[in-house]
Amino acid sequence: MQQQIRLILIAAVVMLGMMLYQSWDAEHGEPQNSNSNSIGLPHHAAITDVPDVPLDHNNPAASADSLDITTSLAATDVIHVVTDVLDLNIDLHGGDIVSLKLPKYPQALDTPNKGFKLLDQSLTRFYVVQSGLLSKTGPDSRRGRARLASSKHEYVLSEHQDKLSVDLQYVNKDGVNITKRFTFTKGSYLVDVAYLIANNSSKDYVARFYTRIKRNPAVSSSSGMFGMQTFTGAAVNTPDKSYKKIAFSDFADEPFKQQVTGGWAAMEEQYFLSAWIGNAGQNYHYHTETFKGDLYGIGFVADTTRVKPGARESISAKLYVGPEDTDILKTIASGLELTVDYGFLWPICQPIFWLLKKIHSFVGNWGLAIIFITILIKAIFYKLSAASYRSMGNMKKLQPEMQRLKQEFGDDKQKFGQAMMALYRKEKVNPIGGCLPIVVQIPVFIALYYVLMASVELRHAPFFGWIHDLSAQDPFYVLPVIMGISMFAQQRLSPAPPDPIQAKIMMFMPLFFTFLFMSFPAGLVLYWVVNNCLSIAQQWYITRDYASK
Repeated sequence: MQQQIRLILIAAVVMLGMMLYQSWDAEHGEPQNSNSNSIGLPHHAAITDVPDVPLDHNNPAASADSLDITTSLAATDVIHVVTDVLDLNIDLHGGDIVSLKLPKYPQALDTPNKGFKLLDQSLTRFYVVQSGLLSKTGPDSRRGRARLASSKHEYVLSEHQDKLSVDLQYVNKDGVNITKRFTFTKGSYLVDVAYLIANNSSKDYVARFYTRIKRNPAVSSSSGMFGMQTFTGAAVNTPDKSYKKIAFSDFADEPFKQQVTGGWAAMEEQYFLSAWIGNAGQNYHYHTETFKGDLYGIGFVADTTRVKPGARESISAKLYVGPEDTDILKTIASGLELTVDYGFLWPICQPIFWLLKKIHSFVGNWGLAIIFITILIKAIFYKLSAASYRSMGNMKKLQPEMQRLKQEFGDDKQKFGQAMMALYRKEKVNPIGGCLPIVVQIPVFIALYYVLMASVELRHAPFFGWIHDLSAQDPFYVLPVIMGISMFAQQRLSPAPPDPIQAKIMMFMPLFFTFLFMSFPAGLVLYWVVNNCLSIAQQWYITRDYASK
């Protein structure tokens, strides 16, 4: 048992180290005042000027690097759009989405009617989605971002509609008619964003479509144990890597710039995602940006579009703003499902979550799914556990002889150790044989933690009774106490260490782990409780059968 405790302690220390480092990095890892060619303005300020927008094909990112977008949120400048899964505001100055809530995902359990706010412009959280048409004659030019016209200030997708279009109009001084169209689909978090250009002038209209997701590092109030979050930052899809993370701390030191055909650029945080998805077969110039005020941006600029006089043209991209649901994301773009951040144990996390979902589809409760997957894992490693418990039984039989050797050699640890090894060889006992089941369980234990922290399906997932969220800690600490009791019972079935000081320390281990597990997600503690109970039953059965022989 003492070997098992040591391994659990090692796992706990490793996990604590990972959590503390990630928490520290989230708070202190990003540069607080990044310098850039762009000039950031307070988000309540009105736009007065925008730097020149060069349309040089050989300098594709210059336009976006030099264009800083800040919105004014006067009541008359914002339109409200509501669908069955989205509730958002669009600023008419440029047509950016400046706030967005997800009605299907409550902000907190105690506010079920208040949707999670993914995009926002509050004092602590700045997170907006932007797009524009870069041209010397507007709508995004040296003179700033034009105010687009809308026929009404509220758009609602009715029960009888499958799609909802929101058109924002702009006509430049030459008579070029531009419509920025948002198309929302019932039940979908994917939005089509298009610019429809009708060139009624006598000369070519030249422009470039750009997108950007801009935010500060502030995360939502939802967090894991010890305030730990999964990865919060940017991500991009390139020909070299289907999923490339870009930490905020890398924006200034290692800015990303690459030409990609198709692809996507995203900002991700725990459970939720925003992403611009390029059209397949079209070239885009992806890049990151930094702004004053601790703001970061990622997006792309499309190749130049030239519209002849009398001609019409459309430029578009898709925007995803919603949960990190792998079933949804893998249908939208290649590699987008990888934004569900399972960390370095993703080869274990992915099959565990797949199996959890399969079981959940039958039992209808994520807590029951965790119980069944624990039983299944225990069954898979039954023979390994049985060999371990037999080894522990052998160790228990050797206790009298071990005590005799302890008394014989006293404080001479070298001779005592040599005598113990000789005893093990004589009796054919493996002193670390009891550790194997724990060694196997440690990766599963950590992988399940990441599944709970990264899978939006388990966010606010109830079990029974007092447990309303398996991804959060047990509010009344019932499961950690049960876990401590089960650990104590398992300890009683195991051979006591020969060292009396070590034996006393081992007595306090269940209490220590009870307090440690109080900070763990309830789903993780549930897994360990069920695993302990199954281990106790198996150990009791095997040792009883072994003792009778």
